[in-house]
Amino acid sequence: MQTFAFISRHAPTAEQIALAAEKDINITHIGDADAFTISSGWIDEQGAFDGIIVVHPAAALRLASTFLIGVFENGCRPGPDSKPQFFASSFHIFDLRG
Repeated sequence: MQTFAFISRHAPTAEQIALAAEKDINITHIGDADAFTISSGWIDEQGAFDGIIVVHPAAALRLASTFLIGVFENGCRPGPDSKPQFFASSFHIFDLRG
């Protein structure tokens, strides 16, 4: 089983944990970081990871040359006058390490 760092201000949801497990990935929540300044060094200080899961595209782009990148696809959101909500509907892994 691979271990991916989960970078978000929120802990992973039950749906996210289940979707990652289907791909033989364990998620470790390591907190949040500035998407525009995050570095692989900061990730390495948190532990040894096979990949990362990010919420912000800027973080994915900054780390893609070093790590496998995991991204959850969101399910349907409510209408414009409703409280924002989401659920993870699928999980994708991108390998741009070249």
